[in-house]
Amino acid sequence: MYFPLLRGRQYDLLAIRDLKSEDCITEKIIPIIEPVKISPTLKSTVAEFENKSAKLIIIVNPKVGSLEGDLNIESLNDEFLKIIQSPAVLIGHYLNKDSEEEILEIEDNYGITREEIALLHSERSLMDSYSDIFESMPPKYNFIPDDRSFKRKLNGQNLIILEDKFNRQLRNRDYEDYEDEFFSEEHLYYKDEGYIGFSDYSIVGKEFNEGGFAPYAVAIHIVYPNDDNSFNIIHFVSDTNDDISNPAGKFNEAAKKLNIWYESKPQDSRLDTLGLQTLLEHYKLGTYPGLPTLKKLCIMHHIELVETILDGEELL
Repeated sequence: MYFPLLRGRQYDLLAIRDLKSEDCITEKIIPIIEPVKISPTLKSTVAEFENKSAKLIIIVNPKVGSLEGDLNIESLNDEFLKIIQSPAVLIGHYLNKDSEEEILEIEDNYGITREEIALLHSERSLMDSYSDIFESMPPKYNFIPDDRSFKRKLNGQNLIILEDKFNRQLRNRDYEDYEDEFFSEEHLYYKDEGYIGFSDYSIVGKEFNEGGFAPYAVAIHIVYPNDDNSFNIIHFVSDTNDDISNPAGKFNEAAKKLNIWYESKPQDSRLDTLGLQTLLEHYKLGTYPGLPTLKKLCIMHHIELVETILDGEELL
């Protein structure tokens, strides 16, 4: 199983909502949302998963965004409670020094047991606290970094490996220096290594920036299967990158490179994802989707590609 971890910005939410709406992903994909705020898009995304009788994880103690402050407002707290109580939602929690008390509150507020929680680990020093909280039974999922000490301590306890696979660059133009690079291979080996699933931050990366900015260059990030069926990521970067003017023209330059690459590839049905085909259609029609939608479509392509790999070994 694959658990893409996305922050709850609008384009993140729209990516998974649109994939679920179009039946592009199945129960093999359980998205994790780290919400940055309560929004209509968060509500509609949860509603879509509920409508499809599908599951997603929402982290109730996010490390980024303004949600924590929003929940101090009674009306917003009530609104969030309604979202979390959807049958589509599994509750996620970052393990921290206050988790013993916080998990008691989760059980009281949301009417679940601690064994139903998806727990995210980052600090080895909290293992004693974990043992105290989950002494009788492990949580539903334990998300751990690629660290032997975590795996030794939690071996066999519903482990999912969580890593940031995206090699983020300071500027979009810098991706030209890493045009085609290795991305991941967890989908090939996670079961052999004792995990029940794998997780990453898709093509966005772990680093979180609250606001956007007008870039000098436009970059399109496309994950694809390489010859040994692990994943590479290829970056298509615009050419006229001396100022922030004409983003539509910059998109066209990058999309032209994407189209040339796609047409040069041997026919591979795994690349026929909704996200990638929509990007190519924008190029062929000469339309500009805007930078947030560009990011959304690249996320959609990656997640649907993983779904395809997990769904049919005969395609490999």
